[in-house]
Amino acid sequence: MRLFVAIELSESVRQALSDTQATLKQACKDVRWIPAEQLHLTVKFLGEVVDGDVAAVSEAMESAAAESKPFVMRVGECGCFPERGAVRIVWTSAMEENRLLAGCVAVVEAQIEPLGFPREHRPFAAHITIGRVREDRSQGKVRELVQAHRGKVVEQDVLSLALMSSALSPKGSTYTVVSLAKLGA
Repeated sequence: MRLFVAIELSESVRQALSDTQATLKQACKDVRWIPAEQLHLTVKFLGEVVDGDVAAVSEAMESAAAESKPFVMRVGECGCFPERGAVRIVWTSAMEENRLLAGCVAVVEAQIEPLGFPREHRPFAAHITIGRVREDRSQGKVRELVQAHRGKVVEQDVLSLALMSSALSPKGSTYTVVSLAKLGA
């Protein structure tokens, strides 16, 4: 089973991101926009996990959640990955003021690592992928339009982590919640 730890988004955040996508969609033809119901913030991508290890991964996520405090996350600013060259990912930022998100990510990394999932070497960049570009033929236009976009900043309370499965198909990914864990529980 292909798994990742995520923060699910509220309906108001999904709606705001859908509005951003609708605005950008008109001018960014090379972007494949992520359906609203699939939008999330990935905390830790695990990849393929054998069925017998799923319970241990779920328990590790629950332990990490128990050590983390709930927080308020702001979503809104847009950008692209990579920072230069052809665009591959269109994203919106996820911000919070007290570094509780970064702390939560660090605890998830620490709890999951003993199960055979190495820590991420790159610094955590809190973002929500809203679009993917297979081949950027825009000659910089996508990046220019995305960076100029000023979407509505919305907030949501983050109260839990979700262990999600990702099933790949020609139509795209389908995400299913495997387990939920409350922060600070």
